[in-house]
Amino acid sequence: MYKKILIKIGTSLLTDQNGLKKDFLNSFVSQISNLYNKKKEIIIVSSGAIGTGLCKLKVHKKPFDLSEKQAIAAVGQISLMKEYELLFNKNGIIIAQILIEHDDVKNKIKKTNIVNTINKLFEWRVIPIINENDTVATEEIKFGDNDTLAGIVANLLNVDLVIILTSVDGIYDKNPDKFKDAKLIKEIKNIDKAIKSIKAKGKTTLGTGGMLTKLEVARKLNYIGIPVIIANGNKEKTIERIVSGEKEGTLIKEKEVKIEGKKKWIFMSLKTKGIIKIDDGAKEALLKRGKSLLAVGIVDVNGKFSFGDAVEVADKNGDKIGKGVINYSSDDLIKIKGKKNSEIEKLLGDNFYQEVIHRDNLFLY
Repeated sequence: MYKKILIKIGTSLLTDQNGLKKDFLNSFVSQISNLYNKKKEIIIVSSGAIGTGLCKLKVHKKPFDLSEKQAIAAVGQISLMKEYELLFNKNGIIIAQILIEHDDVKNKIKKTNIVNTINKLFEWRVIPIINENDTVATEEIKFGDNDTLAGIVANLLNVDLVIILTSVDGIYDKNPDKFKDAKLIKEIKNIDKAIKSIKAKGKTTLGTGGMLTKLEVARKLNYIGIPVIIANGNKEKTIERIVSGEKEGTLIKEKEVKIEGKKKWIFMSLKTKGIIKIDDGAKEALLKRGKSLLAVGIVDVNGKFSFGDAVEVADKNGDKIGKGVINYSSDDLIKIKGKKNSEIEKLLGDNFYQEVIHRDNLFLY
């Protein structure tokens, strides 16, 4: 049913206040090994480096600054990978560690190298275990959490399925820890509608991403045709049951769409630096007439960004309609928003772009 599968595993599953959860890891590796023996291509995006490092160093104070987090991750990453290697070796499986930061997927050459490396590992029947390169990534180039990283890697490798393992049974209509009447949603077809209606705030103590982050990742993968299942990793043989076709957790169904490579890269791999609000006329021009975005249709600018950054485009009600690569800095865009090109030329001289975002650099939701 599924050949190439990405599995993201969260910190709360892997670690607690005592360190790595050995029983869970044994079960997890056993399931992955069984899938491996069925000729599945498995990619693991693993959290847990900071959680493991905290226990190793016996450090408990919070919050940590960036340098402390990086140092803690450097200590924890060794222990985490050592345990993975030990368990997979018992099953005769070789693993590889790949550390990625956001600049690696933003840069086309580095991105291609990542894909080529992982494809070669698949040829050699090696399981790649991927994590953010926490020890060198600054806040500016961080993915933010491993849910986002999992979505980007899934896109790069064009996987058949993404499984996000968490400590709850899936997506609920509201937080089950706070509301006894919360109901599990077994399937989501309209992810945009779901995100607006679901009350899913909150995250685990050691984790960085909450359910809203997972839903946002699922939304992006939904648009490029990759299904996502969010499920409880603590349940027995969860992964194997999912891959065999049994219903488990929450399925976010994929859309049957084909997106050209460049726009898919913009949508999935580039970090959003701001939001631009547009009027109804500009919205119609983008959605119905396939036009580029001009300054005259912009009513508001939020965020701090530079030429070449990615920004989201929203209508005047705040509903997001697209994401694209900007031709202006936020400072310049504030000066020219709502103005015609003839007015912009007087302000900026010959050094201006007619389009704020060209249609070839704009992905529409």
